[in-house]
Amino acid sequence: MKAYIISIGTELTMGELVDTNAPYIASKLPQLGINLLGISQVGDDIESLNRALSSAIESADIVFTTGGLGPTEDDLTRESVAYMLNEDTYVDPESLEVLKTRFMQRNLPMPEGNLKQATLIKSARSIKNVRGTAPGWWVNKDGKNLILMPGPPSEMTGMWADEIEPKLVKLNIGNITVTRNLKTFGVGEGVLNERIAHLFHIETASLGMYAQAQGVQLRIRATASTETQAYNIIDPIEKEIRSLVGEYIWGSDNELLEEQLGIKLKDNNLTLSTMESCTGGLLAHTITQVTGSSAYFKGGYVTYATEIKAIMGVNQHIIDKYGVISPEVAGNMAQAIKDYMGTDIGIGITGIAGGNPIEEQRPGVVHIGICIKSDTAVITREYPTQRHAVKQRAVTQALLELWSRLR
Repeated sequence: MKAYIISIGTELTMGELVDTNAPYIASKLPQLGINLLGISQVGDDIESLNRALSSAIESADIVFTTGGLGPTEDDLTRESVAYMLNEDTYVDPESLEVLKTRFMQRNLPMPEGNLKQATLIKSARSIKNVRGTAPGWWVNKDGKNLILMPGPPSEMTGMWADEIEPKLVKLNIGNITVTRNLKTFGVGEGVLNERIAHLFHIETASLGMYAQAQGVQLRIRATASTETQAYNIIDPIEKEIRSLVGEYIWGSDNELLEEQLGIKLKDNNLTLSTMESCTGGLLAHTITQVTGSSAYFKGGYVTYATEIKAIMGVNQHIIDKYGVISPEVAGNMAQAIKDYMGTDIGIGITGIAGGNPIEEQRPGVVHIGICIKSDTAVITREYPTQRHAVKQRAVTQALLELWSRLR
């Protein structure tokens, strides 16, 4: 079965929002045996939407849309589908009752404009949306399917998981494709290629390699009539890859770096503390996103001002001699917080997330200190100068470097 995805909203075509819905849907289709032909974005314009839908339904068996199901004048997805199929819309009593109940639960009057969210056409059925006021449509006509979903990602992903994917699974569409992603750090594509080059020529599966912020990822993909059969193809290939480059693999698939690091810290009965400057607490925030992180993370301080670093135990002589943004201060920050908090490991981060040069160092320069018991190491990196990106990449680097030193 062939599919097409259309993301709808002028906020997307104007670059005001980044579309996360289409990648999410695209990632789910291979396991359902659905071949994705393409993805497009369309603004809130009825003529453009009519053209996009007509073109997609000509080439695809199933078309997924997100967005344009709200109550306002520029929410036009229902109108466009009704026009394309030459069907009239009508108010569905059941959908209207659900909508009224939703507003009553919020102790709000239902605006008249929301009435359009309770409409259907003859060839459509309503798709429940428990997270918002916009139900979806599942249209089946002349052997084609159109699945209309809301634009807010939390509503769309919830509707997909609760209502859409389970029904697509029951369709038993055909062969499915499954993927295993192995995440590495501390090794380049060239070295990886030298060790596993022979696996690229296996006929039963495909192997790919691509660089990400968290290191090089290896992708194994296999197609079979069932998920079990596909994983039976992947498993021996994964086992051989791990035997060849396993020392560099920190996780797989949906495993998160902070989770895998937490497992390693708990397994080794190690505790951690942090002192941050330019990352503004993002490192501590990331670490504590993991349930149960209090077992190994004892706390952290944001020492944004130079004098606060000194109060927290950073050697003033080192600050004066090398400058507050220096490898020496980053290392001393890691040592100071480790001693102050009484932990096995301390991480210190200092740098320039954005703005103007400081102490003759360019924006984007970050120094990361890691002190494990009595051993201190410092890593210096320079990132592109988007403030949030610098902070995020510095945190990722710090976690990866610590994982590497504990492996």
